[in-house]
Amino acid sequence: MINNPKGEPYYDYLIHSGYVFCNYSEKHYIFEKDGRIIKIAKSIYNNDDTDESYFIERMAHSVLQAYNLPIAEIYDVYPKGEFLEGFVVLEEEKVEGEIYYRKDCPESCLLQAVHLMQEASKIKGKSFGMMERDGQAKFSSWKDFLYSILDKMPEKERAKNRCKLDDMPELTEASFVFTDCNMANFVFNTERLKKAIDIERPLWGDPLFLNGIIKKRNPYMYALMNREGESYIVDLYAELSPYIFNSIGKV
Repeated sequence: MINNPKGEPYYDYLIHSGYVFCNYSEKHYIFEKDGRIIKIAKSIYNNDDTDESYFIERMAHSVLQAYNLPIAEIYDVYPKGEFLEGFVVLEEEKVEGEIYYRKDCPESCLLQAVHLMQEASKIKGKSFGMMERDGQAKFSSWKDFLYSILDKMPEKERAKNRCKLDDMPELTEASFVFTDCNMANFVFNTERLKKAIDIERPLWGDPLFLNGIIKKRNPYMYALMNREGESYIVDLYAELSPYIFNSIGKV
């Protein structure tokens, strides 16, 4: 996809207001001013799902910061019309440092990212499923949430994985789980983790779900993990994980 921030309806206004365009992601443009950045949806992704992701991101960062984890501070999320007409805007601190966009980055950085995500899984919740803007999720059981994801799979995969899910024991408590192991979400200073950014779509559930996501998405990171005690459940989670993103939209 061609990135063209100058074609956005808000570009001229932001530039005239002293902002500088500094980065982009698949769905967002990022501008900087006075040590703060703002994140705004590209027009083609300016929808309710993207808007909601900003409010969920603020809540996720707040939860993690409450446990003294190194997470970028989000100052505010402005509803449409408060900062820009027709767009929700997220404002947060700019974290200076090195970002690795390749999956096969230095092993020490991969290990630090895994450690942070595993520390986050020690945070416990009372409901199951994707985090919503109030910090809760809408399912009363983990398996109910997984069945809802299973229903989004093609019929052949759904039938294959249903038996595994039927045999899986029920979870008694929910853990905070990162659903994005992209190394671009971790900022380093001389290969020491400084802060994590863009925690947009976490879930409450089984901490082993993180292993499944990493197994599916980053083989370099997965190769460094301690996998003692892993079972078919991690393979099941790896199979289910892409359908979580398909159902909520990749942000």
